[in-house]
Amino acid sequence: MTEVLSAQEVPTIRLDVLDPRFVVDPYPFMEEVRALGPVVRERESGYFLVTGYRDAARVMGLAKSFASDVEHFVALFGGATMECMDNPRHDQVKSIWAKDFQRGTLAERRAFVEHVVDEQTRDVIDRLRAGETVDAVTGMTRAIPTIIIATMMGVRPEDFRQFVQWSDDMGGVLEARDDGSPEGRARVERANRATRELNAYLLKEVARRRAEGGDDLVAKMATSDVPMAEDEIVASNTQLVFAGNETTSKLMGYAIAALAQHPEQRRELLHDRSLVPQSIEEAHRWTSVLVYNLRFVKEEGTVVGGVALPKDATVMVLQAAANRDPDRWDDPSAFDLHRPPQAHLGFGAGLHSCLGLNLARLETEVLINKLLDEVPDWEVLEPAWGTNPMVRGASAIPLRLPN
Repeated sequence: MTEVLSAQEVPTIRLDVLDPRFVVDPYPFMEEVRALGPVVRERESGYFLVTGYRDAARVMGLAKSFASDVEHFVALFGGATMECMDNPRHDQVKSIWAKDFQRGTLAERRAFVEHVVDEQTRDVIDRLRAGETVDAVTGMTRAIPTIIIATMMGVRPEDFRQFVQWSDDMGGVLEARDDGSPEGRARVERANRATRELNAYLLKEVARRRAEGGDDLVAKMATSDVPMAEDEIVASNTQLVFAGNETTSKLMGYAIAALAQHPEQRRELLHDRSLVPQSIEEAHRWTSVLVYNLRFVKEEGTVVGGVALPKDATVMVLQAAANRDPDRWDDPSAFDLHRPPQAHLGFGAGLHSCLGLNLARLETEVLINKLLDEVPDWEVLEPAWGTNPMVRGASAIPLRLPN
């Protein structure tokens, strides 16, 4: 019989996710945690850190035992979203949009996605061919997912740029909510203001859809038979804007950078485009957009990694570490697009797996294929990193073509 340890018996470590070095490269920090055991306690916060894939997937996927970070979602979006909900309510709300994000439905939108990618990459490609160094983030990856999700929501094109700005500012809550400095507090206030402004905009859009009807995502939720409070409807659409821009943009950046760092594997894609989807999955496993998330223990004595945790304990699931678990992947720190297919935690797990994962994959696939078609030898200079340790990504990815 496997011995179960008490929470007081686990090793401890100081893990400062606000250390600028963590955002640039969190993996050495997480390997220090992994070396101490399957469950490690963070000294200052008291959080229980989990690095192994099996334990992380269980904590993230078992909603009956581990609650989501409701406070985080309400602070970021101004109300409860499906990420905060347990079943059956979660599935009822998710069902409103589920069909729109299924692979078959999205396949019908492929031509539209290709059109947006063509439009948003034209200037970047021209400038690269002219010998310029161009930022992929401001040039492509921020705009593409925002335009696509905003179009699906029925947003007016003249409002697309404002949507990007709101989404950028909202990310400040994640980056600065634990930063007590004046600059940190100012970022949080900008984030809160962006949330209020976007919510006010969407509240008017919800009312307009109820009056005029429609078949876009806002209309479907605004007129659904699923009972929802007004702030839940607004917050759900706000989250859609944020997720459609923030996480997909970062995934695109990771895929571009990973293939630039591994030109021999990128050359394989030129001759076999069927490898593009699995190269994106490998990029997401290798460099996770979502570095960690929090869950809360619902029942006294719930066992994780051989440790009995107290009720209401906070579990910090280190998704990025779980995606490099050597018990699941051979040589996990290497980028290898030929790995046998296995699920990773880049899109979450279980009940709260990402609704838009198929859309994110499609958008990234179309973008990578476009770059392979037009500028297959792209190079990436040293990226500039943002300050968000949780939803990690580059704030600038300088692209160029070889001389």
